[in-house]
Amino acid sequence: MHITATSTISHQPSFQQDHFSVLLSELKYPSALIAPDYSEFIPAMDRRRMSQVLKMAIACALDCLKQTGLKQPQAIIVGTGLGCGVNTKTFLDNIYKADGGLVSPTAFILSTHNSIAGQISLILKNQCYNITHTQNSLSFEHALLDAMLCIQNGDTHVLVGAADEEQGQLYHLNARLNRSDFEIASGASFLTLSTEGGQNQTINLVEVQTFGLTNNVSENISVFLSSKGLSPEDIDLVLYSNSIDHTCHTLIDIFGVRKLFDYQKITGIYLTNSAFAVCYGSNLLSQENHPLFGNSLRRVLVCNNLIPENLGLTLLEKKQLNS
Repeated sequence: MHITATSTISHQPSFQQDHFSVLLSELKYPSALIAPDYSEFIPAMDRRRMSQVLKMAIACALDCLKQTGLKQPQAIIVGTGLGCGVNTKTFLDNIYKADGGLVSPTAFILSTHNSIAGQISLILKNQCYNITHTQNSLSFEHALLDAMLCIQNGDTHVLVGAADEEQGQLYHLNARLNRSDFEIASGASFLTLSTEGGQNQTINLVEVQTFGLTNNVSENISVFLSSKGLSPEDIDLVLYSNSIDHTCHTLIDIFGVRKLFDYQKITGIYLTNSAFAVCYGSNLLSQENHPLFGNSLRRVLVCNNLIPENLGLTLLEKKQLNS
């Protein structure tokens, strides 16, 4: 299945940039989200009550559809690790301040995890399949798996993505993530999957697999590649998210250090930053001559090991047509 459009909002100049991968640099902390003008995508009345995560997701989703000329996807699938936590906190604060009195339901309505996919559907007036996946650091990979099933079951165009926002109360979790030297960040990334590819080349989503409570990353990767008839030598670039524990050394043993790139240095930490990595990998593959990676890239593997016991693997491949 083909990736026909990608869109990502991050702490980098990535939104609505055709070749955003050449514009990225290692984040300098503290950094801030580079937010677009949301008025282009969301009516003022709706925009005022939306949190950052909702606005990011809607903007990326609509931008993807604009790129493809698609008015209505046949499915809207979203992954989020923490959902609309800022609105949840607002709702709980309102309950506390009301001291038993009535509170406005708006913050509650916009606080649930499925509000992200739901708000996209409301903006589009779309009544097709709509679902949210929340599986911690593997939320986006499970959303991708669901999107692949939709395509395999006959859908032609599927909108899939992920979003998470920075939440001040979460900084104490940095120790559990073993990422105290990385800043907690925000981001949203969406893409459209289709059975219809481009005329000259296509970027294909080849395979996605997740492993929970894993303790053997090397074996997991070997099984994943073997299932597609591939070996480590067939992978041109590995985008990975774990630079602290032993996983980095495992990847060096498998692929060699020259094939590795730590995408977390350009995204910061949020539970679905692997969605950015997939958009980044797709953007790299679409370019003829990248200043860092040249034009020799054919296959990119995204290795999401943000939380050490969770592993998500996503394989992207460029295919030339009519050659």
